[in-house]
Amino acid sequence: MVYPEQTQPVSASERAILERLQSRRQELEARAREIDIRENLLKAAEKRVESRVEEMKAVESRITTATGQKAETDAARFKGIITMYEGMKPKDAAKVFDRLEMSVLFEIASQIAPRKMSDILGLMAPEAAERLTIEMARRAGSDKSAAVVELPKIEGKVMPQKSN
Repeated sequence: MVYPEQTQPVSASERAILERLQSRRQELEARAREIDIRENLLKAAEKRVESRVEEMKAVESRITTATGQKAETDAARFKGIITMYEGMKPKDAAKVFDRLEMSVLFEIASQIAPRKMSDILGLMAPEAAERLTIEMARRAGSDKSAAVVELPKIEGKVMPQKSN
């Protein structure tokens, strides 16, 4: 605290001002300490948040890697199914395709070689072949942002059997 020279007497008003200034300085120092404490708390909270963000990024990375590995494994398994159906006789594959759920049928049919799929499609029940064709056209249309084209109904022809 700054005091006037001792040789001069301090008036009551000066003393009051000096005491008020000293009180104000103490208040400011207390606020400064409080601000320092709050700043330290904020820094600690910020470090915890940054640590959590890093943890979340690491978890996200692991999930992405695991998801990618699972997708690759599933694709490999699915490729085995595709290869199996491509290796079957078209007539036998058509019998199975007639009964498959559309989402599964579409995934298989869209990955089978077109020439092989055309043989199978020709031997499928007309209703099932029609549903598959419409689904393939619908999904192809949504991929290309084109309107879905109404396809003509596929009519099955009964082949005359040879008599022995």
